[in-house]
Amino acid sequence: MPKLQGFEFWSRTLRGARHVVAPMVDQSELAWRLLSRRHGAQLCYTPMLHAQVFVRDANYRKENLYCEVCPEDRPLIVQFCANDPEVFVQAALLAQDYCDAIDLNLGCPQMIAKRGHYGAFLQDEWDLLQRMILLAHEKLSVPVTCKIRVFPEIDKTVRYAQMLEKAGCQLLTVHGRTKEQKGPLSGAASWEHIKAVRKAVAIPVFANGNIQCLQDVERCLRDTGVQGVMSAEGNLHNPALFEGRSPAVWELAEEYLDIVREHPCPLSYVRAHLFKLWHHTLQVHQQLREELAKVKTLEGIAAVSQELKLRCQEEISRQEGAKPTGDVPFHWICQPYVRPGPREGSKEKSGARSKRALEEEECGTEILSKNKQKKQLRNPHKTFNPSLKPKYAKCDQCGNPKVSGFRPHATKASALVGEQGGLCTQGSRSGARPAGFAVSPRVAWMPQDGSLLPAKPLPRTGVGVSLGGWVRERHLAWGRSPGLHPGRGHLAETFPAWPQEWCWPQAPELSCAQGNRCVFSLCRGCCKKRASKETADCPGEGACHPPRSRQTGPSAF
Repeated sequence: MPKLQGFEFWSRTLRGARHVVAPMVDQSELAWRLLSRRHGAQLCYTPMLHAQVFVRDANYRKENLYCEVCPEDRPLIVQFCANDPEVFVQAALLAQDYCDAIDLNLGCPQMIAKRGHYGAFLQDEWDLLQRMILLAHEKLSVPVTCKIRVFPEIDKTVRYAQMLEKAGCQLLTVHGRTKEQKGPLSGAASWEHIKAVRKAVAIPVFANGNIQCLQDVERCLRDTGVQGVMSAEGNLHNPALFEGRSPAVWELAEEYLDIVREHPCPLSYVRAHLFKLWHHTLQVHQQLREELAKVKTLEGIAAVSQELKLRCQEEISRQEGAKPTGDVPFHWICQPYVRPGPREGSKEKSGARSKRALEEEECGTEILSKNKQKKQLRNPHKTFNPSLKPKYAKCDQCGNPKVSGFRPHATKASALVGEQGGLCTQGSRSGARPAGFAVSPRVAWMPQDGSLLPAKPLPRTGVGVSLGGWVRERHLAWGRSPGLHPGRGHLAETFPAWPQEWCWPQAPELSCAQGNRCVFSLCRGCCKKRASKETADCPGEGACHPPRSRQTGPSAF
């Protein structure tokens, strides 16, 4: 059967869906999707999945997609984040039999997306996106779709959408905010951008942003001309949004918990959903908020939800029979949450002082945040006083504490080592390698008396020392010797006064127990990356940690 495209795909495969539940990390899991479908949602997305992890980890695939096959959960679109065409297509090929389309996330504005270089932080790399969409369109048996954020300029947003359409995108979801609009800076989504995109492309368009109730859905469809409307936060606070109802919170909470018992998911997902549903009530009953945060079982969460229900019903009875309806903003009704803007969130202009500032004034500067208090409960000896924390030298490359050992220190004369600060990683690069030296990692060493090391191999040790003191290899010929640790070799026979913990006789002159110190000033992580990238980049990799293929014994020491 040929792959459906564009409007034919939307009308036949997606059944002309107009009410769409957005992809939400750890929130649009199967149980929540089923609840939303029972209350008016016509199309759902999975949470965003990492394409690279999905390809390499079978457990990740099983936990996030393969174990969640459910006939009720269709039509379904699986969303991936990726920044490599091959990886994206590999992940999509593994998922295409379990869904109706594959979506590429180009809208995530969070810091984790910036660090991972995906989501909205790819929106300026049009060549890469073209290759990703084009390859997926060619290789997959299901359509490929995209979810994007807008640019500040409408014309650039239109050109961006047209580029994706030309590459093979069959459906476009446009979130009417820029990647900078998030958290307290979210503001209102621009439906003008969405309307312009809809007029400029010949594929179905979904709108996302400013959807809090069914009236918003209808107005968005009318004003923008899009084929469907997607909701994220509005759906989390009221899963019956697409029905146009605002039921009592406990009705949907109990229904959701019943679905979770049938289709289990991580407890953290359930707790997060209950926090959203009961958001307004938990502002009144703070003690139950803390209990909901602490419970460790599904039944414990259900018990807290039941207690919230009882307290709300008592409050209703005290209000002389007032019926909870969607028109009355009682806190026990499913209703939208309006995120405060930066000025509302800041109390500087109102003259009010923050709770934290008042606590510090009353209790001194020793007050700790809740997060630090939890850490201190786990580790009573932990201190958060900067003056008591140990000071470490920083890695020149990444700023982390640098490694304290495991890299030999080169002290040979600068005439031999060139301009590399007391070391030579490859003689042919510095031009200082004497004739006849093997091209391998090596380190210059100088004994205590200032003379060069012997120009002959050390007997039965496998340590090669060439003319000029360049160490070629330092792994051992494994065996046993009286007074040595089993498997340590015969170093004591060569240097009788040489303690086995030291790498070289002159170790007492150096800075660590192994007689090594890092001449690169790198932390352990950067050191490992640099050494494993190319052995010749680090003399210590050959001298201290020879590759397994070179080892003459059962293990490294």
